[in-house]
Amino acid sequence: MELPGRKIQRITLAVSFLFFGVSCNTIAQHAQERQITINMSASEMLPADQIIFNIDINAEAETPQKAFDMHKQRESVLANLLKEFEIHEDDINHEPIRINKRYRNGNGNESQTTVTNQSVSVTFSDFEIYEKIQVALIENNFDSFNGQFSSTKLSEGKDKALIKAIEAAKEKAILIAENSGIELGSISNINYSDHEIGFQRKAMSAYEMDSSASMMDFLQTVSVTANINISFGIE
Repeated sequence: MELPGRKIQRITLAVSFLFFGVSCNTIAQHAQERQITINMSASEMLPADQIIFNIDINAEAETPQKAFDMHKQRESVLANLLKEFEIHEDDINHEPIRINKRYRNGNGNESQTTVTNQSVSVTFSDFEIYEKIQVALIENNFDSFNGQFSSTKLSEGKDKALIKAIEAAKEKAILIAENSGIELGSISNINYSDHEIGFQRKAMSAYEMDSSASMMDFLQTVSVTANINISFGIE
């Protein structure tokens, strides 16, 4: 049998631990709130010296075998074209062939065909063949392809843009701290991402152009942008 005094002592101890736990949580939450978070972006301009050309090989026929045979024929045509334009093997990437059934309803009747698809990506630096290869593809019944500018300096450009964004974020955090009467602490969290886009920078002069001028005469650049989110502690 417990004495009444011991029972009261146990209850008091439990309540003390409860208040201690609440106090610790409050301190932790308060510490987490004492920080400055800066969102910053910075860009680096790079010369566009490559084109990434994406081509879809597709076919459709009544039976899987006919669709597959048609696809392989078009695949062979594309392979020969790439050899003709002297595209290096290391600059060609492709996915495996995908074969699916397609169902259509018309006049109350359901028909079934087989379709194939395969994605091919080609990278080249000779801009003069860009339009020629598109004409050749159309002449050989290819109807799905697109190109985009890129640069061999992408990795270097992304690093430079990231360094710019970090330095700008630090400067902004210091400015806020100095004008808010607080002391800036160490970095507690960093998140970043990057992306690139190509756009027109400068056109050739009328003297440089001739009757065969095209949009490819316009110099292109690739803009690499780094986005960063940095949290600084406040001491």
